[in-house]
Amino acid sequence: MSTTVVKAKVDVPLTYDQRADVAASAVLRRLLEVIGENSEGAISGEDPEHLHQLRIAVRRSRTVQRQLKAVFPPGELPGFRAEFRWLQLATGPARDLDVYLEDLDSLRAMLPEEMRGDLDPLVPVLAHSRLTARADMTRALRSLRAANLFDDWEVLLESMVERSAHDRPAAGRPIGAVAGQRIRKVYKRIVKMGRAIERDSPAEDYHELRKKTKELRYLLELFGVKLFEDDAVAPFLTSLKGLQDLLGRHQDREVQIAMLRSSAEEVATLPGGGAACMAMGTLVERLRVDEQAARDEFAEHFGELSAKSQRALVRKAFA
Repeated sequence: MSTTVVKAKVDVPLTYDQRADVAASAVLRRLLEVIGENSEGAISGEDPEHLHQLRIAVRRSRTVQRQLKAVFPPGELPGFRAEFRWLQLATGPARDLDVYLEDLDSLRAMLPEEMRGDLDPLVPVLAHSRLTARADMTRALRSLRAANLFDDWEVLLESMVERSAHDRPAAGRPIGAVAGQRIRKVYKRIVKMGRAIERDSPAEDYHELRKKTKELRYLLELFGVKLFEDDAVAPFLTSLKGLQDLLGRHQDREVQIAMLRSSAEEVATLPGGGAACMAMGTLVERLRVDEQAARDEFAEHFGELSAKSQRALVRKAFA
């Protein structure tokens, strides 16, 4: 029986003057619920969206752990951060292969029509890899390690606000002040990183910037929309999403090229493998062209996010 996909969107009441540890705990408890409510669906694989939403909730949890670390007991947080990183890594390959198979039709469309069917031998190779990745993911999600992580994390979130705040310097501060400070700091870091990127910069520089834009987006979605004026947050999110989409396109091309190259040897051994490898080679060339096009468009999108008017707005709105 299919289960309902639970979206990772968090809708918990927050107020500007609320204690930061109370607000962070409420947000993280909801994210933990999303993880739990999507786990069986992720394991079944009936709808890939379950795994997608589970991973968004994990990433958002990691962002709160990292950006609001001063509200947590410092002796316990590093262990949880390591375990949530393990969970993200354990579910990554299965999600990647879900996406590869979902995107195959759009990749075919980048080829001349007469070559599109030549990619057919790639499908069973990806499907077999997906089965292996999903088996590994299932073992991780059903493991004692995962169960202990979820139980221990829930206990911490429920008890944290009752603990002494002497080693948690941000715990008793207003969440609006803490979140605003973190939003300004991450935005400033993004501007600095983006200014250092040029068209021929390593792909890793683009990827690191993308990860940082995700963190800022999560901060805005989890806290910004509840605590600050919509006329400041909404356009900020719009320009941020525009840059993030461009960086995502660049990253997708990198990942797709790597997938095609790593699959070529196995595909070559299958019936029709020769033609498939030729089609894959042509596709790699076209993906590389689009990756370069994304680099050409970077300055425009980054310029919108880092404009003087936007910097002034961030300083004022999130003060």
